[in-house]
Amino acid sequence: MQERVLGYTDAVLESAGHEVARIATELKAFTDLLERAPELRAALGSTAISVPARRSIVRELLEGKVSEHTLALVSFAVQSGPGADFLADVAAVATAAAAKRDGAARLDEGPLGRVAASERLDGYAAAALAGADQGRLGEVEDELFRFMKTVEGNEALLGALTTAELPAAVRARVVSDLLGGRATSESAHLAAYAALVGRPRDYLALLAGLVERAAREADRRVADVRSAAEMTSGQRQRLAAAISRYVGSPVEVRVTVEPALLGGFVAQVGDTLLDASLRQRLRQARELLVAPATQPAGGPQAGHVND
Repeated sequence: MQERVLGYTDAVLESAGHEVARIATELKAFTDLLERAPELRAALGSTAISVPARRSIVRELLEGKVSEHTLALVSFAVQSGPGADFLADVAAVATAAAAKRDGAARLDEGPLGRVAASERLDGYAAAALAGADQGRLGEVEDELFRFMKTVEGNEALLGALTTAELPAAVRARVVSDLLGGRATSESAHLAAYAALVGRPRDYLALLAGLVERAAREADRRVADVRSAAEMTSGQRQRLAAAISRYVGSPVEVRVTVEPALLGGFVAQVGDTLLDASLRQRLRQARELLVAPATQPAGGPQAGHVND
């Protein structure tokens, strides 16, 4: 069972509204068909058959006979991993739809570990951002970034969203209340879902992953820059160009002022850290000052006495 498939399923079922009951019925019928048709089950579960070919089988079998939501769920499951995973994945999707229809709790709900939560969130984002144009994706990216920085800079809010003392559903509701009507529906749903499925201590990291994903969807990468002072638009453009050359792809600079750096900046692009701050240079200088002197070959110089 893949976390991405379950995340995608959660997003589709959230958007389906009153069609959830129909989706659950259709998925149950499809899983029953797989049980009765060993040749079909073998074809859709075979790694020897390409993903496009298996997707074509699903589309030919289901298109026009089930809802678009059901077709999207089965198609995503068949394209998301090795063929052998498909049967388990589609069964998990059917179980999730039935639980949603019946208002029942699922055993696979959070909090998940950081890797599993990131994968679940990635699947959710795949559905939530499907069809969004670059302008919309840029808006989502901006909103998620600003919200992440707001959480980081507000001690009370940071405590509320990163404490295990509050249930996940309560933390997700806090996020929904904060962003509802103030951000796009995609941003609000993504930020709330991250609070729902992840561990509290991972919340900021999950938000950062969402910002990076939205940027990739818009064919951009985000450079999260902490600067000792405000930057002019010209400085931002030159910095973006320099970082783009360094990482080998276009980046968009997001600047947060942090006077404690004393001068310069620190930039984070994905896993790449660029530290050009005065604080770092002073630290390096101190390390050089306290480092033991290297003795020249041949022992102590003449005139020096060993203790």
